[in-house]
Amino acid sequence: METDYIQATIEKLSASPYLTRKNLELVIGSNRRTLDYRIRSMLNRNILIKLKQGFYVSKKYLEKETDTESYLEYIGCILKEPSYVSLGYALAKYNLIPESIFDITYVTTKKTDTYITPLKSFIYKSISEKLFIGFQAINYKEKKVYFAYPYKAIFDLFYYADFPNEESIKRYITSSRINWENIDKLNRIELKNLLESSNINKMSLLLQILNKEKIL
Repeated sequence: METDYIQATIEKLSASPYLTRKNLELVIGSNRRTLDYRIRSMLNRNILIKLKQGFYVSKKYLEKETDTESYLEYIGCILKEPSYVSLGYALAKYNLIPESIFDITYVTTKKTDTYITPLKSFIYKSISEKLFIGFQAINYKEKKVYFAYPYKAIFDLFYYADFPNEESIKRYITSSRINWENIDKLNRIELKNLLESSNINKMSLLLQILNKEKIL
């Protein structure tokens, strides 16, 4: 009887890209003890995968997913809202750095946080509302993944770096291994404008160095 119930529940859960405790109440029931027991049971059987407290994905849904990369990028945007993909992960996707980045990196107006899950690590960096800009909505099936434009991913990378002096900025420009030649004219202009308008001393100094070195 228990096995039949679990099997029927699996089918219902596999229709959703992610599940919250509230979603599970609708399928399993709102009785707290029963709900907790059923969730534990499905976690132990690897039917559900826990990403954070009260947030799960169905293993069966994941097995049916044909675009796992976009799916995980989307899930990260939901795990902490609002947020957009940026920093090293976005730069790698744009082929602006030579290495692959396995953890998905986000910028959010909420607190800095990291979720290490069985599927992927999702890393979030906090930013002010004023600088929560420069991203686009990319279609993923009937959903949206929020992704930094190339210029904003570069800005964010330098924004979170620690620059005690001018020499440290120059070293970071080199060590970041950004392929500046792959950045189109529009993104160069947008980066210059944002560095200038940010009114952040280290970003203004970065702009001076990039101009002086004829990088931008």
